[in-house]
Amino acid sequence: MKIIILLLLFSTFIFGAYAQECMSTDYLKKDTEWEMLNYDKKGKLTGMSKQAVVNTNHSGTLSEWEIKTTIFDKKKELIHEGTSTVQCEDGVYKMDMSEMMPAETLSSLESMKVTMEGTQIDFPTSLNQNTELEDGEMTITGSSGFMSFTMKMRVINRKIEGVETIETEAGTFECLKISQDTKIESKLVNKEYATITWFLPGFGAVRTESYNHKDKLMGYSELGALKN
Repeated sequence: MKIIILLLLFSTFIFGAYAQECMSTDYLKKDTEWEMLNYDKKGKLTGMSKQAVVNTNHSGTLSEWEIKTTIFDKKKELIHEGTSTVQCEDGVYKMDMSEMMPAETLSSLESMKVTMEGTQIDFPTSLNQNTELEDGEMTITGSSGFMSFTMKMRVINRKIEGVETIETEAGTFECLKISQDTKIESKLVNKEYATITWFLPGFGAVRTESYNHKDKLMGYSELGALKN
């Protein structure tokens, strides 16, 4: 089984109006490693991903981090491995919005050859609850045998709900609670769901929960380990 996923398992981080330089983070350092665990609505493990910072480069106002990502299915079999680069210049972290792909949707694409291309999306790099968050969109194309498809995903109505402390297997973190609506459109499937993300500034998502139109939990992802 071969999957090609242009997947960047980070989100864009963006400073407030007064920030002029990229923030110094305790997490995005060379040799930092972490893993995200994906679960279904009943708490059953459906897959996981491992990330590691393999290289960093800081020059003037530009900072770059090379991230290695390895994705496994629920049987811990490798389904994707690759690297991506996070850039930060003049206080803005730049990253693809593929991070917004829910675990349950990603797992449904395991047997397909898939590419993803989307806009950048922003997250705050501080616990400032007044930061305005922009919408984003992504196009997913794939094929399996003689079948091919195109799917569009839009993330809208993004809002910071407050600051909450989240406890995971990796530790306890003070995070921004961010809500948003996600719409997926294709010729075969059209659905909308809500997502709550607990976001650690200077790192990324610590926990993400997806809910259907009846406000019932669909699945969630959680930080399982962090070594820095």
